[in-house]
Amino acid sequence: MAETAVRSNERGNVDWLVESMARMIRPIVRFAMGRVSCSALVDLVRQIYVEEARDYLQAEDPDRRVTRSALALLCGMDGRAIKSFEDSGDRAYAPADICSEAAILETWMTDEDFTEADSDEPAELLIHGPQGTFQRLVNRAAGRAVTAQTALDRLLESGNVALNDAGTHVRLVNSSYMLVPDSEQAAIKAGSFAVNRLGKVVIHNTSRFRQEQGPWLQQDRWSLRIPRERLEWVRSHMRAVLRAQIEDIEKILEAEESRPARTVECSVGVGWYYWESQAGDQLALD
Repeated sequence: MAETAVRSNERGNVDWLVESMARMIRPIVRFAMGRVSCSALVDLVRQIYVEEARDYLQAEDPDRRVTRSALALLCGMDGRAIKSFEDSGDRAYAPADICSEAAILETWMTDEDFTEADSDEPAELLIHGPQGTFQRLVNRAAGRAVTAQTALDRLLESGNVALNDAGTHVRLVNSSYMLVPDSEQAAIKAGSFAVNRLGKVVIHNTSRFRQEQGPWLQQDRWSLRIPRERLEWVRSHMRAVLRAQIEDIEKILEAEESRPARTVECSVGVGWYYWESQAGDQLALD
């Protein structure tokens, strides 16, 4: 019975940890949807895992050489996979590497099976058929799990392709697949820094006991009972309160900055964010 209880407790600890990790990862996956393929995201995570594992081991024992064996144990990855990430260095990703739609367009532009023989320009393709068709193009670039109609609908929506009058052939109109509209780039970049900084707070607060350091402030306040008709007022009032707090924090930071400016010694900052979910949505607390 004692052994059964221990195993049950271990499973409970694992389940709790996995649920917490899923909660952290879910917004990243939700953001990546439609922008970055799962395989590209997993590849990026594995690359960063190796980089962070090396930094972790070096910080743990600066005088000890980090071996591939130690990295494999910490990462849970095959040594050959770790070597491939180490050899690749800072990989430069192309749109076709991270997005099936972009891969389809690139294959259309470069594969001689789908270009005009006399000009090497992308050919107008019959939609369905076994050879030299859009269906064949999709199978080659995106895999057999993706149907020609699914890919065609996406590329028509994005304005990259157009159909002939009969609707039997498709032609390439724009070879550049827009992963992220220009209007979204600033918000994405700012959001990425915010997520990164919040992650640093979580890491500090979970490791501070070993390092005998004080906690960093991390607080949320929420209600699940705000009437829908009051949302606009709540948003406006919250913005006013946060703006006043931001101004106070800016004054504190400016007063403490060295004069004249010196080499950066310590980076200090505070973040604010507002969120809401409505009835029928997945609970924002999940």
